[in-house]
Amino acid sequence: MHLKPWMRLHIGTDTLQKPSDVQKGDGRMKIKKMILFILFIAVIFSLTGCGKSYEKKIEERYGIEIEGADNDTLKIIDEYFANLPKGFVKELKKYEGIDDRKLHIEIGDETNFYSDIGNGDIWNIKKDENIKYAMGYFMGYSICYNISTRKYRNGLLDEWYDYNPEDFKYGYNEDEFLKYVLNKENEEAYFTTTEALKSDRNDAAEIFAIIMDDDVDASPVFEKNPKLRAKAKYLCDEINRAFETADETAYWNRYFE
Repeated sequence: MHLKPWMRLHIGTDTLQKPSDVQKGDGRMKIKKMILFILFIAVIFSLTGCGKSYEKKIEERYGIEIEGADNDTLKIIDEYFANLPKGFVKELKKYEGIDDRKLHIEIGDETNFYSDIGNGDIWNIKKDENIKYAMGYFMGYSICYNISTRKYRNGLLDEWYDYNPEDFKYGYNEDEFLKYVLNKENEEAYFTTTEALKSDRNDAAEIFAIIMDDDVDASPVFEKNPKLRAKAKYLCDEINRAFETADETAYWNRYFE
């Protein structure tokens, strides 16, 4: 059988041509451009934080550690720490030359505060707690621990007891002192909650939690209770004095401008 000319197989030198130098150069250039593009994207991701988890971004932004928080809780943590002065957390974590202390926030099954001079502070917050209030409370605790354990306190918070009733003692006869706790029946309050009656640190932490809660307007409370307001202002003034990163523009001073 003879194949017609248009049916015959064409075998020629052009079917398996050896790539020219120009073609090889084009291929190398394309590969080089692709590598440069990948490196460029990697640098952008590194500089902008793209690709990192929301949790990791918050940890790096504020110098904290977070464990067990869902996205809603992460948002609350982010918003809370955004209200603090720039560099405040870093300064808070330092202690007598120790610069690598931690501030660890763990969302779990219990609410507890731990402080270790060498390692740092741990805030354990129960999942169903008011996260924002709990963080304010523990921040108040961390601040008080930082100040009270300093080798040279320079009189910080030494006048705290002057802002309490003359007959009052922390941790004793709590029922007797309920008349000084904030509620509708008491004419003049010195303390925000019964928890504040237990210790001076509890007292300061409860005040700080209210001051820092941006969902709460405490102005009416302070207007009606000048003794409590005076104590809260003293606390804020002493925090401003204790930390170089804090001044009168700090968020906690918003009621005393």
